[in-house]
Amino acid sequence: MNEIELGKTGLRAPQLGFGCAALLGRSGRGESLRALGAAWDEGIRFFDTARSYGYGESEALVGEFLRGRREQAIIATKFGILPAPQAKWKQTAKVVVRQALAIAPWARGIVRKGIAGQFSHNEFTVAVLQQSIDESLRKLRTDYVDFLLMHSAPVSVLVQEDLLDVLGRLVEAGKVRVAGLSADPEVVALALERKTRPLAAMQFPCNVFDLSVAATIARSSNDAVLVANHPFGGVARVRECAEILRGLSQKAELDAALREKLASKDETLLGDVVLNSILRDTGIHVVIPAMMRVEHIRANVRAVTNSRFNSQEIAQIRQALIGTAKN
Repeated sequence: MNEIELGKTGLRAPQLGFGCAALLGRSGRGESLRALGAAWDEGIRFFDTARSYGYGESEALVGEFLRGRREQAIIATKFGILPAPQAKWKQTAKVVVRQALAIAPWARGIVRKGIAGQFSHNEFTVAVLQQSIDESLRKLRTDYVDFLLMHSAPVSVLVQEDLLDVLGRLVEAGKVRVAGLSADPEVVALALERKTRPLAAMQFPCNVFDLSVAATIARSSNDAVLVANHPFGGVARVRECAEILRGLSQKAELDAALREKLASKDETLLGDVVLNSILRDTGIHVVIPAMMRVEHIRANVRAVTNSRFNSQEIAQIRQALIGTAKN
């Protein structure tokens, strides 16, 4: 995949990243390594993890996978949500649950409730930051991370001068190349408005129902790196979006050629619309879906690198989606 400049950081990466939340959480070791391998083979180089992912073990698997490849990769990790302690019986239970899902896929809703248990609570203090970055570097087998983000940060972090000062010193020391936030769009927008230093990267949820919010953030980005996560918005949103696309294929105000493309029953259509509506001409640098199945990884890469839609068509779709969301 072609790489782009990530703001004014001097870093470059393809626009499709790999979300690591499911590694050793929803997915076992074998499935996790297969997904990482498929992502790497398809040219993905941006890996987004966190101290809390995989009950605190996602980073270690990423570090293991990137051994010998570190200089070619961009690693983003997060601090502030502590990994929940996991009793030994839960380790065994995870294996049993994964095996059960192979037999009864309908049980995924129950598993998602369990996944929420891999997170403990938010804690944004200097002590947690220092302990977390040391642990992240150890598990990732590296002496620096490219991005360190405050994880699901509340607005109060923007006035925690001691925390921001230590983040800045970590950047100066070279342990962190870029500091930033992973937060709700409202917190991100305020951080950009305040020009909060040293925060130079912003990650926020963005799907096709949030495109107007993303546009507002992009307009005030001040050269910050913008990273969109949760682009598909969950199962319910995926179904809703598919219905909306079917409706758009009937809209007379759209070009006939575009309506024909939107009427396609190709299962890769949704990914093409979602990823390109978020990325194309929006100011967002990288989008990070959660994708553990090899076929989904390949389809998403094709969507970003070889879309069926030209820029004018994506602009029409995006405008129609924004209008639908307002209604």
